[in-house]
Amino acid sequence: MAAKGGRIFFLDEMRGLALIGMIIYHAAYDLYAIFGLDFDFYSPGWDTFQMAICCTFIVIAGISSRLTKNALKHGLVVFGCGMLMTLGTYFFMPSQVIWFGVLHFLGASMIIYYVFRKSVNKAPALLGAVISFSAYLCLYGLPSGSIMFGNIDVPSELYFSKYLGIIGLPGPGFRSADYFPLLPWFFLFLTGCFIGKWFKERKIPDFMMKKHSDFLSKIGSNTLAIYIVHQPIIYGVLTAFFWVIEKGSAV
Repeated sequence: MAAKGGRIFFLDEMRGLALIGMIIYHAAYDLYAIFGLDFDFYSPGWDTFQMAICCTFIVIAGISSRLTKNALKHGLVVFGCGMLMTLGTYFFMPSQVIWFGVLHFLGASMIIYYVFRKSVNKAPALLGAVISFSAYLCLYGLPSGSIMFGNIDVPSELYFSKYLGIIGLPGPGFRSADYFPLLPWFFLFLTGCFIGKWFKERKIPDFMMKKHSDFLSKIGSNTLAIYIVHQPIIYGVLTAFFWVIEKGSAV
């Protein structure tokens, strides 16, 4: 087991790996949804890839919130960046506007955790992680109208307002190009918070404390900044690429 103290490079490297996957996924999404490239984007393979990326980010965010003393500050910064994403997509890409995406969700979750951190931190970690993850699985289909692995339909009357989309009950008129409601995703984040107890106490394997990749560690420690700029860069690169292709074919 690792000794106490020191940076846990495993978290940075996993964030970096997930970040690379996210960039690949968003590039594929742009090719399909914006540039009209015809391929089977909405397929089980791409869906599984997206889920792996999202779950990695969210669990690590929960772990990191347990480790930091500035969960409130981080939450406000991340949520603020989410609002910038909303403004940017609203004015420049209205067809892809993001009302409550992953940054909004992560920021709000960090703030909620900060408010209830004393209770969460006192709870048994293993039991809390099991209950939270079970709740996440059981509520997974809530935004689509069902829970308990699709076996129970949620009354449609609960989906009466687009403003309830934030908590996982998107009503008529609600649409967000990137959508991570508090339910069920907060329970996955909370799972990370409980797991974070072992990370905080350094009751983790020694390899997690060691740096294995400078590149993954570097980008993983700058995830927020890269997340904010990656989509405009991808869009700009793809726009330039197809412009060159179009001009070349016209010659």
